[in-house]
Amino acid sequence: MSMSIDRRLFLATGLAAALGACQRRNTGDMVVDPKTDRMYGMRSDASLFTDPSLFPNRRLKLSLRNMSGDQVWDLDATRERLYQGYVGKGYERSDGNDFGLKVDLNVIRSQQFDRDMIAQYGFLGSTGGVVAGAAAGGAVAGAGGAAAGAGIGMASGAALGTLAGYFTRDSIYVVITEAIFAVRRNASKARRVVTFDGSPRVEEWEESSYGSFHRVHRVLISNYGGGRSVTQTDIADDIRERQIRSLISLI
Repeated sequence: MSMSIDRRLFLATGLAAALGACQRRNTGDMVVDPKTDRMYGMRSDASLFTDPSLFPNRRLKLSLRNMSGDQVWDLDATRERLYQGYVGKGYERSDGNDFGLKVDLNVIRSQQFDRDMIAQYGFLGSTGGVVAGAAAGGAVAGAGGAAAGAGIGMASGAALGTLAGYFTRDSIYVVITEAIFAVRRNASKARRVVTFDGSPRVEEWEESSYGSFHRVHRVLISNYGGGRSVTQTDIADDIRERQIRSLISLI
């Protein structure tokens, strides 16, 4: 009887080990998609903690640039998706000079994996950055806060480097975007608001003085991933989609 129990225990343990070997576990902060067996990761060197209700002028102007050289990025379509995400959170879209907030996004790397990235962007191998708190009026961390966030990122290349142990260089794709969130000083102020029954809202604006930004915060955001038996186009499109969702979550 004892031998039978020991044998069943041995078989159960062996089966569990075999099943575990068939499923790659999440490693180095990487997430595994069980359907495709692809691995994904996301890192930033800082975070923002704010809300549109904190700002008297929540009109947001968005600038989007692509200095990566990746011609696949459709900036017009990406800009519209980002605006939709921000408006859905309570911000108001501004394409003119009446904005109180500015988001500047610059895609600086969009390419297949290169080990030099880990050395150049240390936060890709860290466990995270800092959180910048927002006080009354929508204050965010200034230049000092951004520098501190970047400093925390200097660590080993475990996170992004994990992919290199599983997949080839051509099957790993990385997107890095520099995001700058700024609160405008001396923004245009509403001088008069006129509303009549059944008529549209009429606003008149006045410039208070030379414009500038009194709160500026910089964040580096990266999404990356890899897989076996996937084309460069497939994995790249997937990573770009994830990067857009991360940028919407910025504020």
